[in-house]
Amino acid sequence: MSSRFALALEGRKQIESWAAGAQVLSLLSTIQELGWPRFLAEPRELAELAQYSGLPPARLADVLAVLEEYGIAELEGTTVRLSPQYEALAADDAWIGLGELLDRSEVMTRLVRTSVEDPGPLPLSEDDALVIARASGGRATDETRALFEQVFLPQLPELAELVRTDRWLDVGCGVAGSTLTLGTLFPEMRSVAVELVPKVAAEAVRRAEAHGVADRVDIRCQDIRELQEVEQFGGAFWAQPFFPEATRAEALAVIRRALKPAGLLLMQETDPQPQPSSRPAYAVRRLVNRGWGVPFGRTAEQLAVEGQAAGFELVRVAVTDFGRYVVLRRS
Repeated sequence: MSSRFALALEGRKQIESWAAGAQVLSLLSTIQELGWPRFLAEPRELAELAQYSGLPPARLADVLAVLEEYGIAELEGTTVRLSPQYEALAADDAWIGLGELLDRSEVMTRLVRTSVEDPGPLPLSEDDALVIARASGGRATDETRALFEQVFLPQLPELAELVRTDRWLDVGCGVAGSTLTLGTLFPEMRSVAVELVPKVAAEAVRRAEAHGVADRVDIRCQDIRELQEVEQFGGAFWAQPFFPEATRAEALAVIRRALKPAGLLLMQETDPQPQPSSRPAYAVRRLVNRGWGVPFGRTAEQLAVEGQAAGFELVRVAVTDFGRYVVLRRS
């Protein structure tokens, strides 16, 4: 075997592996659209699934073989159900659900293609922005409230104290998953959540109303640079990864103005440098994010410097199960 033949064979095997993954993702997206995950959340007889799907026995057996091989479904005798991890992902109380992740995958795939077809900024429609927000912000559920109460807030006690005792500002709130989780945990919480994209803001409003906290969580569709409040908030969170470089200094200045003296600002480090096994996926995310014109992979230390340049002083960098958070104080 020649060396060139061996190299081509190696490349072919890699492409075939990627292709198989893409095909399984397509299969998973299709059964999600057809309602299989909800149907298979509990054990079903194969005959029941055959009737539900309308597939002939041989085809259904082949589909289930793929789902079983990829850990999506489990078969035992004549019964089938989702595997525990996919049942949890497809459940109503999932932090970020299966459908939301699949929708984001579709948008990201299209944007990756656009990145080499068009030299300009990658287009992001309001519908695309809503898909990204849903798959990033998560939902306020009993599961997320328990996670916040038992894990996240003990690691970031400043946050729990702030939302109990003073007004909270969420800048770039998306669908307001964290703010609504906090709002449903703490009845004394009063907050303003600002989101630029109308469809995303509308979804946040819908969720606030569904949770019965719209009177305490004021969702505003506006550019943060237009916020008029001065020294009205005890603390703020800035969703910094979604802010282009040209807007960041002004956004920080407005947040600082809105905070009371000694008020706290929290920023999350997202997309830290990955382990070698995760570097390929990291490179794809960087391609899309930079195509949108936003910073990517800014470290907690870099965020601290950015905050200090805007007139804040560093309190600490907190290590949590949700990543590192920079805690700054208005000086």
